Amino acid sequence: MSYFYLIIAVISTSLGSVFCEFYNRKTVGYKNATQLFNFVRLCSTLVVWGIIYACDFSFEWGVLWYSLGFGLCFALVNVCIIYAFQYGSVALTSLILQTSLIGVTIWGLIFWKAPVTTLVVVGLILVLISLALCIFEKKNTDKSTKKFSVKWIIFTLGAFVGNAGSSIIQREQQMVYDGKHGSMMMVFAVLISTLICLFLYLRCDRKNCQPVPKRNLAFPVATGVINSMLNLFVIILATSELSPSLIYPVLAVGGLAVTMLFSIFAFKEKLKWWQWIGIVIGAVAIALLNIK
Repeated sequence: MSYFYLIIAVISTSLGSVFCEFYNRKTVGYKNATQLFNFVRLCSTLVVWGIIYACDFSFEWGVLWYSLGFGLCFALVNVCIIYAFQYGSVALTSLILQTSLIGVTIWGLIFWKAPVTTLVVVGLILVLISLALCIFEKKNTDKSTKKFSVKWIIFTLGAFVGNAGSSIIQREQQMVYDGKHGSMMMVFAVLISTLICLFLYLRCDRKNCQPVPKRNLAFPVATGVINSMLNLFVIILATSELSPSLIYPVLAVGGLAVTMLFSIFAFKEKLKWWQWIGIVIGAVAIALLNIK
């Protein structure tokens, strides 16, 4: 049964990115549709975490500070990632988002006194090589290839920082409170993120967004639910008989691999040969950094 949960978790890891891109493609021409997506996605996430919190109720005032930090980072990654997919490649954006683990690793080395192992050093070096290969771009006239833009770089960097920050704050909270109050932190954090996205949505011209829910509301709802359930699968796997050295590398690399398949066959993205090499190197680096 544990392997079944692992397979579902791997698929879930990639579906959030995939549904974002499907939504982007189906709402081309709808101004401010992205704000609507983020608000609806976080509303569905909040509902799921509300149910989880009701079944695992606890309260500690000090946890609210972690909720605030996580909520701000979570809002940042949710707002930025869908724009990053609009302005750049799904494959490359997903890889860079996964490599945000490098931020957590460096933070751990500095502040958590994590050991500097050979795997960590090799993993960090491979991440840098991977990013260099993926970002390097020759001049070309192939209009079918998405070119990098300043907007893509800004939004991808925002998603990178938000994802790394969320992971750091979540781990910090779990260490300080000995694994307790995790559900409390998440439900208040998601509430904060939802309010931020509601504010952004209310500031936009909502008349342009009115046709969107009738055809595509399922995408943000499904994305929110899947992201929430993924956390549950990870918790279940963490208490299973499977080794963490198997679980986390498989989740990271497997999710990236599934996203790559959608990128090639569903979205018809074209990358240069050195970028594919960079993705492979990045997958190896992610696996090494995830080995516990």
